[in-house]
Amino acid sequence: MIDWDRLEALRDEVGDVAFAEIRAMFLEEAGEIMDRLGAGQSASWEADFHALKSSALNIGFTELANLCQAAESRAREGQGGAVDAPAVLSSLRASLAAFEQGATA
Repeated sequence: MIDWDRLEALRDEVGDVAFAEIRAMFLEEAGEIMDRLGAGQSASWEADFHALKSSALNIGFTELANLCQAAESRAREGQGGAVDAPAVLSSLRASLAAFEQGATA
């Protein structure tokens, strides 16, 4: 679900202060996208999945990134109805919970 090595490499690259800022930015952006997807009110499904995928890869949320990649591809191909937004949201929530548990452990 989470590539802890990637997450720790990012923390090592940028330091604790910048990592905290990246974390906060990720949580804010992911929350906004999650709200849009959950409400079915995305102006651009492809763009939202792309943004979430990129952020997820950066912070090591590999499962979420993979789901977003598939959803982004379907949206790009005009198959927006085939996108499993609930699976993406579920993975995001589970990843966030695992991240919070791991971050405090």
